[in-house]
Amino acid sequence: MKKFLTLTAASALAFYMTACSDNSTSADDDPLKPGSVYVFGSDYKAGELRWVNEDGVSDKSVQFNQDSKIVGIDGNLFVLERLGADNLSLVDASENKVKWQVELDDGANPSDVVKADKDEVWVALEGAAKFVKVAVKDGKITKTVETKKFNQGKATTPNLVDLEVSGDTLFALFQRSENYAYPAPGLLALYKLSNGDLLDTIKLAKKNPMAMGFAKGKLYVASQGEYNESNGTDADDKRGIEVVDFGKKNTSVVVDGKKLGGGVYAFAVDSEEGVAYAAVYKGFGDVPLMKVDLSKKDAKAVSDVNDVEGSLFFDDVDGVLYVGDRGSKGGLYKYDNGKVTKIESPKEMLPVYNITIVR
Repeated sequence: MKKFLTLTAASALAFYMTACSDNSTSADDDPLKPGSVYVFGSDYKAGELRWVNEDGVSDKSVQFNQDSKIVGIDGNLFVLERLGADNLSLVDASENKVKWQVELDDGANPSDVVKADKDEVWVALEGAAKFVKVAVKDGKITKTVETKKFNQGKATTPNLVDLEVSGDTLFALFQRSENYAYPAPGLLALYKLSNGDLLDTIKLAKKNPMAMGFAKGKLYVASQGEYNESNGTDADDKRGIEVVDFGKKNTSVVVDGKKLGGGVYAFAVDSEEGVAYAAVYKGFGDVPLMKVDLSKKDAKAVSDVNDVEGSLFFDDVDGVLYVGDRGSKGGLYKYDNGKVTKIESPKEMLPVYNITIVR
């Protein structure tokens, strides 16, 4: 593909070493603090936001669009209402009430949000060929970065699905689908965090990347690959987890779909231990949880959950993985020290769809 803005060899090495020295998704060096767990539920018709108290998941809830994602940043809780709504909301976590809500472009389909600075956040748009910087105080857009140069073929968007921040760099993950197919591998783009200037791009090894995360100074990308005729994914080498080599500007596969048993739908990383957790989408209702040792390049199943399509979130402070199971064992779970424990929740709670922590 066309090569966009690149750095010289010497400056690139210095830049990447600086960029990858901080595994935090925050734009500053403040230490992480304990936080509150929030869970979003959906039955594909209605959506609700709940929070975890000492006794379990709250009886109270706040209603949102059924297809929503929740992200906690600096004590704030952002709700990204996706297909059918295209809104961005800020929830006051102290009162669990909406402070403001702004409408995005029709079909924008917001997919992620990360901290840009103390006053602004970057918002990824999967359904538009751009991403935007938004003011935390009122939701107003302060900056727009065009991404249409990454569109695949006749597609109108490059499908930006995930953002990460490390040091002064914003990392953007593009699926680059065309007419519901994936003719080309995914793409990783690096931007200057402060203003969104494009720094470099790296072509991935696999198609349909879903998420990424840092572990021990390295960036790992998880891909689901293309669907099979049964709308599931195959246990082959066309999908898996790859690690980025910033010096060589390429990636190499850590574990593929053969070891995982299929493609990765959701992905969370324990950055200190160098362990990744992958929800492997074998088919609808069959989404096991795999624990991956990134240095040993091996994977093993985590028992007692079997349909973890309901999101994964790793708490870097407590070292606990939160798991959403949407199957027969449905509910919110935590995985700690090799043990899976279900968190008490109201009977009327909708199936878990998304999880985050607000610090």
